[in-house]
Parts: sequence; structure tokens; C-alpha cells
Amino acid sequence: MKIVTSAAILLLICFSCVATNKNNTKHEQGSELKEYPFTKESDAQVKKILAEMTLREKIAQMIVANIVPENYSESSADFKKAKRLAQDLKVGGFIFFKGSSMDYATLSNKLQSFSEVPLLIGSDFERGTRMRVTDGALFPSNMAIGAANNPDLCYKMGFEIARETRLLGVHQNYSPVCDVNNNPNNPIINVRSFGEDPVLVSRMSESMIKGLQDGKVIATAKHFPGHGDTDIDSHNDLPQLNFTMDRMNSIELVPFKNAIEHNVMSVMIAHLAFPELESTPNIPASLSPSIVQGLLIDKMGFNGLVVTDALNMKGITKYFSTSQVAVKCVNAGIDLILMPLDEVKSVDAIEKAVLNNEISVERIDRSVEKILKAKQWLGLFENKYVNETDLYSAINTTDAGTIAQQIADESITLVKDDNNVLPFKKKDGDKTAIVIISEGGDVDNTGFLKSTAGDYFPGCSFYTATSSDMDPFLANNTGELAAFDRVVIAIYAKIRYGTGKISISSSNVALIQDINAINKNTVAISLGNPYLLKEFPDIASYICAYGDSDFSITAALKAISGMVKFKGKLPISIDENHKSGTSILK
Repeated sequence: MKIVTSAAILLLICFSCVATNKNNTKHEQGSELKEYPFTKESDAQVKKILAEMTLREKIAQMIVANIVPENYSESSADFKKAKRLAQDLKVGGFIFFKGSSMDYATLSNKLQSFSEVPLLIGSDFERGTRMRVTDGALFPSNMAIGAANNPDLCYKMGFEIARETRLLGVHQNYSPVCDVNNNPNNPIINVRSFGEDPVLVSRMSESMIKGLQDGKVIATAKHFPGHGDTDIDSHNDLPQLNFTMDRMNSIELVPFKNAIEHNVMSVMIAHLAFPELESTPNIPASLSPSIVQGLLIDKMGFNGLVVTDALNMKGITKYFSTSQVAVKCVNAGIDLILMPLDEVKSVDAIEKAVLNNEISVERIDRSVEKILKAKQWLGLFENKYVNETDLYSAINTTDAGTIAQQIADESITLVKDDNNVLPFKKKDGDKTAIVIISEGGDVDNTGFLKSTAGDYFPGCSFYTATSSDMDPFLANNTGELAAFDRVVIAIYAKIRYGTGKISISSSNVALIQDINAINKNTVAISLGNPYLLKEFPDIASYICAYGDSDFSITAALKAISGMVKFKGKLPISIDENHKSGTSILK
């Protein structure tokens, strides 16, 4: 297949624009997806491209390689490798990680110029493009959306994420998380889930899917068959789902069934062992024909793109070689092989399996046909480039911030207020202490709280406690906090991939208990893991913000100062006294 000339490429880039109009302000939730590509017969364009491909080119279409846009430099080893993968191996796509909006757009255009067949580019934008990109809005967590329980806002969020996504040159969002988080000790899902109620998770993920796909972005329901009730992070090892099918059908599979019914275009398969359907030891769902082909495709009727979770995770690399993984993926029913450790070895292994009649050419064709249909639906055959002009202003709009703040304002959940002190009644001369508990260092958004809290509590005093050290005042004079009119404890405790850590240190638990004992006007705000209350159940006042985005911090400050009402309801159960669906509304 011939590559277009560089002159033609430059001309296309200069005059092209993203498929989604940056001025499109549609935010009304649509009905059903009008053009679901996988239910249609392949047209002449798709058939022609498929027929002209060699076997090796077809296999390469199933490979999704990874690259970090901020490392983009034409002289870098990462870029040279990506160029070889796009131009020589002819992979089907890439997943992008950290970078600026311009990094994304420039790299997308450059890689697209190396590939005759348009590349399918994806990223993890669960909470918006800001999860990976330095620009754009970082929306509240999915669990905050569940607490707000507002499908319309969820749709608007999805649509806005899609708008920003297409501007960046990205086409597939590995979102929404459809996992039902009913395990408080889950070290990897937690606030990434909408909640523990399968119906709530279904309703919110449906709205997110509609918003994304109305914005012409492929939504991806993950992590099938359900990662919510595990206490092992699949980045570290292989979790086990020791459940019956009856249990799975009543909880874990419910959101995925609903997503399929509402035309989600992609499903991501988790690295989870499910012995009920796959009895072979250490075979994850992502490599299991019984789970992918048997359950997802045959029984549940999914006919869209099936993508693995990242194949560099220890839940899979611990048990299989790169070549074994590649062949097993195809035999399981996978279409998109995400982040294999070695792309060339993966293509080699699958090609060898086809030539040895272990995999049929027809099986490869089925996946590639779906991939090409998806690219056609995205409009990539007409225009695969994005406009790099005025990108920053196009990405960073007030609309996105307005939606994010509305979600955050409606999500703040008052779980306890035993002394009836909230919202705080302020008077001139009041003294407020804000104690920050942060165990994640610079990755926590403590700076925003310090720069903003004074707007709500003028003259407030700040103290910081970490897992390794503590403000000298707190270490030796905790009792002096009794002199303050109120104490706000801001707790940054969130999931950190690969660490297995979602809680706080025992010393900080003791600190919270000490402060609560000496000042009756103490309120603890969880800016992350909502289950923390179990570690200090005697705290008088406890609030869940479900994350530490600017919008969530602002919403919490507004609520405790009485500027907005507490409207959120727990989307999970903390203990017997604080169940899902409950809260104090005032």
C-alpha cells in the first residue's frame, strides 16, 4: 500500500479541522446511537482496504501501541520506535499518555502521516482529558457523579469530554468504568466507579456512553466482567472472581448488559480470573475464549470492538510470554491488543499461528473489518488530521468548568454531623484551623486548597500532616486546636495505581481522633476514598467529596460555609449506619 506524499500531508494539516466542531454546544441527551457501524454490512471502501492488506498488515491493525506525547521529539528513541510501528509494522493505533494539548495534536498528526490506513488513537479520559493532558477540565470522579445522581449532567460531561478528545486527535476513550464497587478494600477501582448499586452504575454509564458517542468518540465499557469486588490490583497480580454466574448476572454484569443494549462501541476485558467460566488456572478473562467469545459475544450479543486491558500489567505478564499472550488474545475473541510488551513479537506470533492453521484468516478478517468500520464511523478516511491552531483556547472553555462545578456541587455528601455544626455559622473574629493530611506528596492537590480556603474562611491557619512527618505544632501541641472556633481536616487519600494503598497511616488516624476529642466543631472531609470513616468512626462530622479536583475542593468549601446545600447521597455503603443512598440533606 502506498504512502501519501509529505507535501500532501502538510496541505491536509493546514486546511483540516477536527471532526467534531469546536463550536458545537449540543448538550441535550440524545436517544439511541443512530449510526452503529457494527450492525451494518461493510461498504465498498472497507472491503477494498481489507482486500488490499497482506496478512501481516491485517494482524498489525489489531495492535495498539503506547507512547507518551510529552516525550515527543523527532530525535527521541520513543518517537523513532512509534514511527517504525506506524510506518513499517503498520499498527492499527496508539494509546497516548501524559502530555500537553499541543503535544497530543502534533504527535497525532505526525503519526497519522506515517500510516496509510488511519490510526485509531485512544486514551484514558475517565474524568476528562485533564487526566492525561495538562489542559482541559478535570471533572469530579465517577463516584461523585454517582453521589449527585444526575444523568443529564453525566451526559453533558461525556459530550464535553468527547469534544475535547477529538480536538486532541484522540478517537477512543477507555471509559466509562462500569465496575460495581461493592468491596471497600478495592485498591484500584474505588472512586473510579459510580457506586455499589448496579442500577445506579448502569444509569450513569449509559449517560456517559451516550454523551461520548454523540460527540463522535468511541466509548469503552470496562473492566469486563467486573473489577469492583476485588482486593487485588491487576497491575500487581491476577485477582480472582470466585462467584457464581447467578451472582455475576445480578451484580457485576448488569451495567455491561445495559451498556451493550445502548450500543456501547467497545468493551475492555480485565485481567481477572473467573473460575466459574474459565477453569484453567491463571487464565485471565482477557485471554479466555469462554469469557470473551462465549459470554460477552455469544451470550450477551456484543458485536463491537473488544479490547484488552493493558498487557504490560503483572496480572498477565507474571504468567505468560508476549508471544503466548498475543495468540491467546486472538483465540479468545479480542479485536484490539492493547500495549503488548513487544509489538513485533506479537505480530510474528499471530502470523505464525495463522500459517500453522492454529488461527484462521477469517478470524483475523472479522476483527480487522470491525476496526475499519470504527475508523470509518469516526470519519478518519475523510480526514485523519486535527487543527493545531488556537488549540489551547478551544480546549479550555468555561462551559466545561461550569458542568464540572455543577456535578461537584451536587455530589458533596454530609455523612455525619453529630453536633449539628454544619454549615458553619461564621462571625467576625472567628478562627479556623485547616489540617491537611496528605500522604501522596506532590500528586495531591493541596496547593489549590491552601490558595482557596481563605476566600471562605478569612485568616484561616494551615497545618500539614504526612505519613513521614508532621507540622511541629501538631506534633507537640495538638490540644491548642481547642482554641479554634472550628477545625477542618482535609484528608487526601486516593487510589494510587500499583501501590495497593487507599487508606492513611495509623498515626494520622490517631491525629484525627485526637483533634475530634478536643474540638467539637471538627469536620473531616474525605477528598478521595469515602470509606475512611470506618477508621475513625467517632468523628463528629464527616463529609465525602470523592476526589481532590479543584471543583470538588471548591464544592466542599462552599457546602461547609453554607454557600450551597448538601445534596449528595452515598453511592456506596460505609458501614451498617451509613448505607448506600443515605445522607444528611441540609
